[in-house]
Amino acid sequence: MDYTRLMAQFAVQLKYSDLPAAVIEKAKEIALHAWGVQLAGSTLPWGKSAYRHVLDQGGSPKSTILNYGVKTSPMNAAFANGTFGHGFEMDDNHASTGLKGGCVVAPTVLAIGETQLCTGQEIILAIVIAYEVMTRIALSASPALFSGPHHSTGTCGPFAAAAATGRLLRFDEKTMLNAFSIAGGHSAGLHEAPLTGRGELKRIYGGMAASNGIRAALLAKEGLTGPTTMLEGKLGFCHAFGDTPNLAALTAGLGSEWQILRVHYKIYAQDGYIQPMTEALERMVKQYKFSADDVAEVIAGCGHHAHDQVVGVIREPKDLTSAQFSANFSLALFLVKGGAGFHEYTEDSLNDPRIIALSKTIHTALDDEIEQEWLKTRPRGARITVRLNSGKTYTDIVPNLRAMTVDDVNEKFRRLATVVISAEKCEKLLTTVRNLEDVRDISTLTPLLTR
Repeated sequence: MDYTRLMAQFAVQLKYSDLPAAVIEKAKEIALHAWGVQLAGSTLPWGKSAYRHVLDQGGSPKSTILNYGVKTSPMNAAFANGTFGHGFEMDDNHASTGLKGGCVVAPTVLAIGETQLCTGQEIILAIVIAYEVMTRIALSASPALFSGPHHSTGTCGPFAAAAATGRLLRFDEKTMLNAFSIAGGHSAGLHEAPLTGRGELKRIYGGMAASNGIRAALLAKEGLTGPTTMLEGKLGFCHAFGDTPNLAALTAGLGSEWQILRVHYKIYAQDGYIQPMTEALERMVKQYKFSADDVAEVIAGCGHHAHDQVVGVIREPKDLTSAQFSANFSLALFLVKGGAGFHEYTEDSLNDPRIIALSKTIHTALDDEIEQEWLKTRPRGARITVRLNSGKTYTDIVPNLRAMTVDDVNEKFRRLATVVISAEKCEKLLTTVRNLEDVRDISTLTPLLTR
Protein backbone atom coordinates (compact mmCIF):
# COMPACT_ATOMS: atom_id res chain seq x y z
CA MET A 1 0.00 0.00 0.00
CA ASP A 2 1.24 3.52 -0.79
CA TYR A 3 1.23 4.70 2.79
CA THR A 4 3.35 7.80 2.24
CA ARG A 5 1.01 8.94 -0.52
CA LEU A 6 -2.06 8.26 1.62
CA MET A 7 -0.64 10.35 4.46
CA ALA A 8 0.06 13.16 2.00
CA GLN A 9 -3.49 12.95 0.70
CA PHE A 10 -4.82 13.22 4.23
CA ALA A 11 -2.69 16.28 4.96
CA VAL A 12 -3.88 18.02 1.80
CA GLN A 13 -7.55 17.05 1.88
CA LEU A 14 -8.60 17.36 5.54
CA LYS A 15 -10.86 20.37 6.11
CA TYR A 16 -11.57 22.43 9.21
CA SER A 17 -15.23 21.39 8.94
CA ASP A 18 -14.10 17.76 9.33
CA LEU A 19 -12.79 18.39 12.83
CA PRO A 20 -14.90 17.40 15.84
CA ALA A 21 -15.34 20.08 18.49
CA ALA A 22 -13.17 18.17 20.96
CA VAL A 23 -10.31 18.02 18.46
CA ILE A 24 -10.52 21.76 17.83
CA GLU A 25 -10.43 22.48 21.56
CA LYS A 26 -7.47 20.17 22.04
CA ALA A 27 -5.48 21.82 19.25
CA LYS A 28 -6.05 25.25 20.77
CA GLU A 29 -5.08 24.02 24.21
CA ILE A 30 -1.90 22.41 22.91
CA ALA A 31 -0.91 25.72 21.30
CA LEU A 32 -1.67 27.65 24.49
CA HIS A 33 0.30 25.22 26.62
CA ALA A 34 3.24 25.15 24.20
CA TRP A 35 3.52 28.93 23.95
CA GLY A 36 3.51 29.24 27.74
CA VAL A 37 6.30 26.69 28.00
CA GLN A 38 8.26 28.45 25.26
CA LEU A 39 8.01 31.83 26.96
CA ALA A 40 9.51 30.50 30.18
CA GLY A 41 12.06 28.39 28.32
CA SER A 42 13.32 31.43 26.44
CA THR A 43 14.96 32.68 29.65
CA LEU A 44 17.11 29.58 30.27
CA PRO A 45 20.81 29.38 29.37
CA TRP A 46 20.41 26.93 26.47
CA GLY A 47 17.45 28.94 25.18
CA LYS A 48 19.65 32.00 25.13
CA SER A 49 22.33 30.01 23.30
CA ALA A 50 19.80 29.12 20.61
CA TYR A 51 18.70 32.76 20.42
CA ARG A 52 22.26 34.01 19.97
CA HIS A 53 22.84 31.34 17.34
CA VAL A 54 19.90 32.38 15.17
CA LEU A 55 20.82 36.04 15.52
CA ASP A 56 24.23 35.18 14.12
CA GLN A 57 22.60 33.33 11.20
CA GLY A 58 20.68 36.39 10.05
CA GLY A 59 17.78 35.64 7.71
CA SER A 60 14.89 37.58 6.25
CA PRO A 61 12.84 39.16 9.07
CA LYS A 62 9.61 37.22 8.59
CA SER A 63 8.91 35.22 11.76
CA THR A 64 9.02 36.24 15.42
CA ILE A 65 11.20 34.81 18.16
CA LEU A 66 9.13 34.59 21.35
CA ASN A 67 10.01 36.86 24.27
CA TYR A 68 12.65 38.80 22.34
CA GLY A 69 10.45 40.04 19.49
CA VAL A 70 13.22 39.78 16.90
CA LYS A 71 12.17 38.57 13.45
CA THR A 72 14.22 36.15 11.37
CA SER A 73 13.60 33.40 8.83
CA PRO A 74 10.87 30.85 9.58
CA MET A 75 13.46 28.07 10.01
CA ASN A 76 15.55 30.11 12.44
CA ALA A 77 12.54 31.31 14.43
CA ALA A 78 11.19 27.76 14.68
CA PHE A 79 14.59 26.49 15.83
CA ALA A 80 14.77 29.06 18.62
CA ASN A 81 11.15 28.73 19.70
CA GLY A 82 11.29 24.93 19.48
CA THR A 83 14.38 24.90 21.68
CA PHE A 84 12.55 27.13 24.16
CA GLY A 85 9.65 24.66 24.14
CA HIS A 86 11.67 21.48 24.67
CA GLY A 87 14.16 23.07 27.00
CA PHE A 88 12.86 22.19 30.47
CA GLU A 89 10.84 18.96 30.44
CA MET A 90 7.46 20.69 30.65
CA ASP A 91 6.11 19.49 27.30
CA ASP A 92 2.92 17.86 26.24
CA ASN A 93 3.27 14.13 25.64
CA HIS A 94 1.68 11.40 23.52
CA ALA A 95 2.01 8.50 25.93
CA SER A 96 2.00 5.63 23.42
CA THR A 97 4.97 7.04 21.52
CA GLY A 98 6.69 9.46 23.89
CA LEU A 99 6.29 12.25 21.33
CA LYS A 100 6.46 15.83 22.54
CA GLY A 101 4.66 17.61 19.72
CA GLY A 102 4.09 21.10 21.06
CA CYS A 103 7.76 22.06 20.85
CA VAL A 104 7.70 21.20 17.13
CA VAL A 105 4.22 22.07 15.92
CA ALA A 106 3.51 25.33 17.77
CA PRO A 107 6.77 26.99 16.61
CA THR A 108 6.12 25.79 13.05
CA VAL A 109 2.57 27.07 12.70
CA LEU A 110 3.51 30.41 14.22
CA ALA A 111 6.59 30.84 12.01
CA ILE A 112 4.84 29.90 8.77
CA GLY A 113 1.43 31.27 9.73
CA GLU A 114 2.94 34.67 10.38
CA THR A 115 4.41 34.82 6.86
CA GLN A 116 1.09 33.83 5.28
CA LEU A 117 -1.20 35.91 7.51
CA CYS A 118 -3.10 32.70 8.28
CA THR A 119 -6.39 32.62 10.13
CA GLY A 120 -6.85 30.92 13.47
CA GLN A 121 -8.87 28.17 11.80
CA GLU A 122 -6.02 27.48 9.37
CA ILE A 123 -3.61 27.28 12.29
CA ILE A 124 -5.87 24.86 14.18
CA LEU A 125 -6.22 22.61 11.13
CA ALA A 126 -2.46 22.59 10.56
CA ILE A 127 -1.87 21.61 14.21
CA VAL A 128 -4.29 18.69 13.95
CA ILE A 129 -2.78 17.45 10.69
CA ALA A 130 0.73 17.67 12.11
CA TYR A 131 -0.19 15.66 15.21
CA GLU A 132 -2.08 12.99 13.30
CA VAL A 133 0.78 12.51 10.84
CA MET A 134 3.52 12.55 13.46
CA THR A 135 1.89 10.22 15.99
CA ARG A 136 0.90 7.60 13.42
CA ILE A 137 4.40 7.51 11.99
CA ALA A 138 5.74 6.98 15.51
CA LEU A 139 3.15 4.27 16.21
CA SER A 140 4.12 2.44 13.05
CA ALA A 141 7.76 2.19 14.18
CA SER A 142 7.01 1.33 17.81
CA PRO A 143 7.83 -0.35 20.15
CA ALA A 144 11.40 -0.24 18.83
CA LEU A 145 11.30 3.53 18.31
CA PHE A 146 9.78 4.06 21.74
CA SER A 147 12.25 1.87 23.61
CA GLY A 148 15.38 2.13 21.50
CA PRO A 149 18.16 4.67 21.06
CA HIS A 150 16.23 7.05 18.82
CA HIS A 151 14.37 10.03 20.25
CA SER A 152 10.81 10.00 18.90
CA THR A 153 10.37 13.79 18.87
CA GLY A 154 13.60 14.34 17.00
CA THR A 155 12.93 11.57 14.49
CA CYS A 156 9.19 12.01 13.86
CA GLY A 157 8.93 15.75 14.52
CA PRO A 158 10.22 16.77 11.05
CA PHE A 159 7.19 15.05 9.48
CA ALA A 160 4.88 17.12 11.69
CA ALA A 161 6.61 20.38 10.79
CA ALA A 162 6.61 19.48 7.11
CA ALA A 163 2.91 18.62 7.23
CA ALA A 164 1.97 21.85 9.00
CA THR A 165 4.14 23.95 6.70
CA GLY A 166 2.82 22.29 3.58
CA ARG A 167 -0.77 22.76 4.63
CA LEU A 168 -0.31 26.44 5.51
CA LEU A 169 1.45 26.97 2.16
CA ARG A 170 -1.41 25.13 0.43
CA PHE A 171 0.64 22.33 -1.10
CA ASP A 172 -0.89 19.94 -3.57
CA GLU A 173 -0.58 16.20 -3.00
CA LYS A 174 2.61 15.79 -5.03
CA THR A 175 4.44 18.58 -3.23
CA MET A 176 3.25 17.35 0.19
CA LEU A 177 4.47 13.85 -0.67
CA ASN A 178 7.90 15.22 -1.49
CA ALA A 179 7.88 17.27 1.71
CA PHE A 180 7.24 14.10 3.73
CA SER A 181 9.97 12.25 1.85
CA ILE A 182 12.52 15.00 2.42
CA ALA A 183 11.47 15.25 6.09
CA GLY A 184 12.32 11.56 6.48
CA GLY A 185 15.87 12.38 5.52
CA HIS A 186 15.99 14.97 8.32
CA SER A 187 15.10 12.55 11.15
CA ALA A 188 17.57 12.80 14.02
CA GLY A 189 17.90 12.58 17.78
CA LEU A 190 19.44 9.98 20.08
CA HIS A 191 18.78 9.03 23.68
CA GLU A 192 22.47 9.17 24.51
CA ALA A 193 21.41 12.70 25.39
CA PRO A 194 20.26 13.07 28.13
CA LEU A 195 20.31 9.59 29.64
CA THR A 196 24.05 9.65 30.18
CA GLY A 197 23.55 12.69 32.40
CA ARG A 198 25.93 14.76 30.30
CA GLY A 199 25.27 17.92 28.33
CA GLU A 200 22.34 19.94 27.04
CA LEU A 201 21.97 18.46 23.55
CA LYS A 202 18.46 17.16 24.16
CA ARG A 203 17.25 20.69 24.79
CA ILE A 204 17.49 21.49 21.06
CA TYR A 205 15.66 18.42 19.71
CA GLY A 206 12.35 20.26 19.38
CA GLY A 207 13.99 23.15 17.56
CA MET A 208 15.89 20.75 15.30
CA ALA A 209 12.71 18.93 14.32
CA ALA A 210 10.74 22.12 13.66
CA SER A 211 13.41 23.77 11.54
CA ASN A 212 14.22 20.52 9.71
CA GLY A 213 10.58 19.97 8.80
CA ILE A 214 10.16 23.51 7.57
CA ARG A 215 13.31 23.15 5.47
CA ALA A 216 11.98 19.90 4.01
CA ALA A 217 8.70 21.55 3.01
CA LEU A 218 10.40 24.61 1.53
CA LEU A 219 12.73 22.40 -0.49
CA ALA A 220 9.72 20.51 -1.83
CA LYS A 221 8.12 23.84 -2.70
CA GLU A 222 11.19 24.66 -4.79
CA GLY A 223 10.88 21.38 -6.70
CA LEU A 224 13.21 19.01 -4.82
CA THR A 225 11.87 15.47 -4.91
CA GLY A 226 12.33 12.33 -2.84
CA PRO A 227 11.26 8.68 -2.90
CA THR A 228 7.50 8.25 -2.82
CA THR A 229 7.89 5.32 -0.41
CA MET A 230 9.80 7.09 2.37
CA LEU A 231 7.56 5.60 5.09
CA GLU A 232 6.86 2.07 3.87
CA GLY A 233 9.93 1.35 1.75
CA LYS A 234 12.28 -1.45 2.83
CA LEU A 235 14.98 1.14 3.45
CA GLY A 236 12.54 3.85 4.50
CA PHE A 237 11.68 5.39 7.85
CA CYS A 238 9.48 2.69 9.39
CA HIS A 239 11.92 -0.12 8.67
CA ALA A 240 14.90 1.98 9.67
CA PHE A 241 13.50 2.99 13.06
CA GLY A 242 11.21 0.04 13.81
CA ASP A 243 12.44 -3.58 13.99
CA THR A 244 9.00 -4.98 13.06
CA PRO A 245 7.09 -1.99 11.69
CA ASN A 246 3.31 -1.92 11.87
CA LEU A 247 2.55 -0.08 8.64
CA ALA A 248 -1.20 -0.43 9.12
CA ALA A 249 -0.94 1.98 12.06
CA LEU A 250 -0.16 4.76 9.59
CA THR A 251 -3.70 4.92 8.30
CA ALA A 252 -5.77 3.01 10.88
CA GLY A 253 -8.63 5.32 11.84
CA LEU A 254 -7.03 8.22 10.01
CA GLY A 255 -9.53 11.07 9.98
CA SER A 256 -11.91 9.39 12.41
CA GLU A 257 -9.84 8.30 15.41
CA TRP A 258 -7.87 11.29 16.63
CA GLN A 259 -4.49 10.68 18.21
CA ILE A 260 -4.31 14.32 19.24
CA LEU A 261 -6.94 13.58 21.88
CA ARG A 262 -4.47 11.16 23.52
CA VAL A 263 -2.02 13.94 24.26
CA HIS A 264 -1.53 14.97 27.89
CA TYR A 265 0.61 17.56 29.65
CA LYS A 266 3.40 17.22 32.16
CA ILE A 267 2.48 18.37 35.66
CA TYR A 268 6.09 18.63 36.81
CA ALA A 269 9.29 19.74 35.05
CA GLN A 270 10.80 16.27 34.84
CA ASP A 271 10.94 13.13 32.75
CA GLY A 272 7.61 11.45 32.12
CA TYR A 273 8.44 8.32 34.10
CA ILE A 274 9.13 10.40 37.22
CA GLN A 275 5.84 12.28 36.94
CA PRO A 276 3.60 9.57 38.50
CA MET A 277 6.20 9.04 41.23
CA THR A 278 6.03 12.70 42.16
CA GLU A 279 2.25 12.72 41.94
CA ALA A 280 2.01 9.77 44.32
CA LEU A 281 4.45 11.42 46.71
CA GLU A 282 2.53 14.68 46.58
CA ARG A 283 -0.71 12.88 47.45
CA MET A 284 0.93 11.11 50.37
CA VAL A 285 2.42 14.31 51.79
CA LYS A 286 -1.01 15.96 51.67
CA GLN A 287 -2.73 12.98 53.28
CA TYR A 288 -0.22 12.02 55.96
CA LYS A 289 1.34 15.44 56.68
CA PHE A 290 5.01 14.44 56.80
CA SER A 291 8.00 16.54 55.78
CA ALA A 292 11.39 15.87 54.21
CA ASP A 293 12.97 15.68 57.66
CA ASP A 294 10.61 12.83 58.60
CA VAL A 295 11.64 10.57 55.70
CA ALA A 296 13.99 7.64 56.26
CA GLU A 297 13.59 5.91 52.89
CA VAL A 298 11.55 6.06 49.67
CA ILE A 299 11.16 3.19 47.19
CA ALA A 300 9.80 4.12 43.76
CA GLY A 301 8.43 1.07 41.97
CA CYS A 302 8.32 1.26 38.18
CA GLY A 303 8.63 -0.77 34.98
CA HIS A 304 11.93 -2.09 33.65
CA HIS A 305 12.29 0.57 30.94
CA ALA A 306 12.14 3.36 33.51
CA HIS A 307 14.23 1.49 36.05
CA ASP A 308 17.00 0.18 33.80
CA GLN A 309 17.24 2.75 31.03
CA VAL A 310 15.82 6.06 32.17
CA VAL A 311 15.12 7.52 35.60
CA GLY A 312 16.87 4.87 37.70
CA VAL A 313 20.21 5.34 35.95
CA ILE A 314 21.33 8.80 37.06
CA ARG A 315 21.92 8.74 40.81
CA GLU A 316 24.13 11.82 41.20
CA PRO A 317 23.17 14.42 38.60
CA LYS A 318 25.79 16.99 37.69
CA ASP A 319 23.63 19.44 35.75
CA LEU A 320 19.96 20.39 35.47
CA THR A 321 19.32 18.17 32.48
CA SER A 322 20.45 15.05 34.31
CA ALA A 323 18.63 16.22 37.47
CA GLN A 324 15.35 16.19 35.57
CA PHE A 325 16.02 12.59 34.54
CA SER A 326 17.04 11.38 37.99
CA ALA A 327 14.19 9.88 40.00
CA ASN A 328 15.91 9.93 43.37
CA PHE A 329 17.06 13.55 42.99
CA SER A 330 13.67 14.71 41.68
CA LEU A 331 11.70 13.11 44.52
CA ALA A 332 14.12 14.56 47.05
CA LEU A 333 13.73 17.95 45.39
CA PHE A 334 9.97 17.72 45.74
CA LEU A 335 10.13 16.77 49.39
CA VAL A 336 12.57 19.56 50.29
CA LYS A 337 11.20 22.33 48.06
CA GLY A 338 7.52 21.39 48.06
CA GLY A 339 7.40 21.43 44.28
CA ALA A 340 9.13 20.14 41.16
CA GLY A 341 8.51 22.81 38.55
CA PHE A 342 10.23 25.60 36.68
CA HIS A 343 11.09 27.49 39.84
CA GLU A 344 12.38 24.48 41.82
CA TYR A 345 14.84 22.96 39.35
CA THR A 346 17.68 25.47 39.74
CA GLU A 347 21.45 25.47 40.13
CA ASP A 348 20.96 26.19 43.82
CA SER A 349 18.78 23.10 44.17
CA LEU A 350 21.35 21.01 42.32
CA ASN A 351 23.87 21.80 45.05
CA ASP A 352 21.49 21.86 48.02
CA PRO A 353 22.98 19.57 50.73
CA ARG A 354 19.52 18.64 52.08
CA ILE A 355 18.36 17.47 48.66
CA ILE A 356 21.59 15.61 47.98
CA ALA A 357 21.51 13.83 51.35
CA LEU A 358 17.84 12.87 51.03
CA SER A 359 18.33 11.67 47.44
CA LYS A 360 20.70 8.97 48.70
CA THR A 361 17.82 7.37 50.65
CA ILE A 362 15.55 7.18 47.58
CA HIS A 363 15.72 4.22 45.19
CA THR A 364 13.88 2.86 42.20
CA ALA A 365 12.83 -0.80 42.06
CA LEU A 366 11.25 -3.01 39.44
CA ASP A 367 7.54 -3.41 40.19
CA ASP A 368 5.90 -6.36 38.43
CA GLU A 369 2.37 -4.89 38.42
CA ILE A 370 3.55 -1.59 36.95
CA GLU A 371 5.68 -3.51 34.43
CA GLN A 372 2.77 -5.65 33.22
CA GLU A 373 0.56 -2.62 32.69
CA TRP A 374 3.37 -0.83 30.83
CA LEU A 375 3.74 -3.78 28.47
CA LYS A 376 0.03 -3.56 27.57
CA THR A 377 -0.59 0.12 26.83
CA ARG A 378 2.56 2.04 27.89
CA PRO A 379 1.04 3.93 30.85
CA ARG A 380 3.44 5.96 32.99
CA GLY A 381 2.67 4.38 36.36
CA ALA A 382 4.49 4.12 39.67
CA ARG A 383 4.16 2.76 43.20
CA ILE A 384 5.71 4.84 45.98
CA THR A 385 6.52 3.45 49.44
CA VAL A 386 7.68 5.90 52.11
CA ARG A 387 9.21 4.78 55.40
CA LEU A 388 9.40 7.49 58.06
CA ASN A 389 11.90 7.82 60.87
CA SER A 390 9.05 6.99 63.23
CA GLY A 391 8.73 3.55 61.62
CA LYS A 392 5.44 4.32 59.90
CA THR A 393 5.22 3.18 56.28
CA TYR A 394 2.87 4.49 53.60
CA THR A 395 2.27 3.29 50.05
CA ASP A 396 0.42 4.83 47.13
CA ILE A 397 0.12 3.82 43.49
CA VAL A 398 -0.53 6.02 40.45
CA PRO A 399 -1.45 3.73 37.51
CA ASN A 400 -1.06 6.61 35.07
CA LEU A 401 -0.36 10.30 35.41
CA ARG A 402 -3.57 12.23 35.99
CA ALA A 403 -4.98 14.34 33.19
CA MET A 404 -4.78 18.09 33.69
CA THR A 405 -8.11 19.91 33.61
CA VAL A 406 -8.76 23.06 31.61
CA ASP A 407 -8.20 25.08 34.77
CA ASP A 408 -4.96 23.18 35.45
CA VAL A 409 -3.63 23.99 31.97
CA ASN A 410 -4.65 27.62 32.26
CA GLU A 411 -2.89 27.94 35.60
CA LYS A 412 0.26 26.23 34.33
CA PHE A 413 0.22 28.59 31.35
CA ARG A 414 -0.06 31.60 33.65
CA ARG A 415 2.82 30.46 35.85
CA LEU A 416 5.09 30.00 32.86
CA ALA A 417 4.04 32.87 30.62
CA THR A 418 4.37 35.45 33.39
CA VAL A 419 8.06 34.57 33.71
CA VAL A 420 8.31 36.87 30.66
CA ILE A 421 5.10 38.83 30.02
CA SER A 422 2.84 40.84 32.30
CA ALA A 423 -0.21 39.33 33.97
CA GLU A 424 -2.44 41.59 31.86
CA LYS A 425 -0.85 40.49 28.59
CA CYS A 426 -0.94 36.89 29.80
CA GLU A 427 -4.71 36.98 30.33
CA LYS A 428 -5.27 38.55 26.92
CA LEU A 429 -3.11 35.88 25.29
CA LEU A 430 -4.93 33.10 27.14
CA THR A 431 -8.34 34.37 26.04
CA THR A 432 -7.19 34.89 22.45
CA VAL A 433 -5.72 31.40 22.06
CA ARG A 434 -8.68 29.73 23.76
CA ASN A 435 -10.74 31.42 21.02
CA LEU A 436 -8.19 30.94 18.26
CA GLU A 437 -10.83 30.04 15.67
CA ASP A 438 -11.95 33.68 15.75
CA VAL A 439 -8.50 35.13 14.97
CA ARG A 440 -8.37 36.53 11.43
CA ASP A 441 -4.60 36.94 11.21
CA ILE A 442 -2.17 34.97 13.36
CA SER A 443 0.43 37.75 13.07
CA THR A 444 -1.76 39.82 15.40
CA LEU A 445 -0.96 37.26 18.10
CA THR A 446 2.80 37.71 18.09
CA PRO A 447 2.88 41.01 20.04
CA LEU A 448 1.27 39.09 22.92
CA LEU A 449 4.13 36.55 22.83
CA THR A 450 6.88 39.11 23.36
CA ARG A 451 7.93 41.40 26.17
